[in-house]
Amino acid sequence: MEMDLAALAIGLLTGAATSLGQEAVGAVARLVRERLAATPQGQAALAGVEAAPSDEGARQEAERVLREELGADPAFQQILAARLNVSTTQAQMTNVVMVNGTKMRGSQISLGPVTFNKPNTTAGMLGLAVALVVLAALLVYGMAQLVGNVPGGAGGKGDQVRALSAAEAQRMLPGLTDLPAMWETLQPAHLEDSGAKCHNAVAEYESQDRDASGTSDLKIRFDTYACRDTAITAEGFADITQHATNPGSTKERPFPARTLGDQSATSVYQIKDDEMADPSQVGSHLMWRARVGTVLIEMHYGPVRDHAGSEKQAEELMVLMCNRAREAQQ
Repeated sequence: MEMDLAALAIGLLTGAATSLGQEAVGAVARLVRERLAATPQGQAALAGVEAAPSDEGARQEAERVLREELGADPAFQQILAARLNVSTTQAQMTNVVMVNGTKMRGSQISLGPVTFNKPNTTAGMLGLAVALVVLAALLVYGMAQLVGNVPGGAGGKGDQVRALSAAEAQRMLPGLTDLPAMWETLQPAHLEDSGAKCHNAVAEYESQDRDASGTSDLKIRFDTYACRDTAITAEGFADITQHATNPGSTKERPFPARTLGDQSATSVYQIKDDEMADPSQVGSHLMWRARVGTVLIEMHYGPVRDHAGSEKQAEELMVLMCNRAREAQQ
């Protein structure tokens, strides 16, 4: 049977024993996350296994998706094997039995990279069994601590998440007292839809920071979806980033920004000064989308022009929203 690189890699993410150092563990984790995050199917699998590392079904689904990626890309397979310090040419193992990550072969027992000689007596086997249980617990605890502390930006990975009720989804949105600077409410926090899969809550504000002419057209809108599980939210994130739409119905281009929450994507679009455009909205607008656990966030911010608003302020507002979403789920 060939060594299952997918099982080894996903096992690392879920707390399996490993001899890799912290830097190598981080490299493998980033490699696997980036690969799975590249497709909607992978995003859903990754979200499921990170939300419930001990769930057998979630782990097997993540392994299955990663296994497909490895089979379709030999170069990726070689890179992952190198990161795991595994040679793909030494993957033949015979007479091997897997027991919760423990390999028993012939007269030897292997727990990850640790190998023991199998005792010949019953008492020896019982003693070894106890030692294996203790060692496995220590290794799993250490790996869980290590993987759980990988930073993920504001509202990053590693926190517990849960589904929010409709009332919680509405309360999660910031109010005027939560927002920095001067804002006025255009639409107070309210539910637009409370479906079986997600609760859609919306709030919209207009800046009161006036320009030289005494006017301000800068607006911000939070459009959030509190879903029943991370898999649905991950699918939603993949969909809104792939089929990006905005109030101006114009083409978006990627905008460089740091990652917030568990996943995020930022883009910019322009509304030009023509007879069909609302003059108050002519200019550059930011669309910031993020997934934080079971919450999907889409923030519209703009127009940014003539000292009205800034990319820095937009990021601060998105950090605020991501933090509120994370706190609401704890």
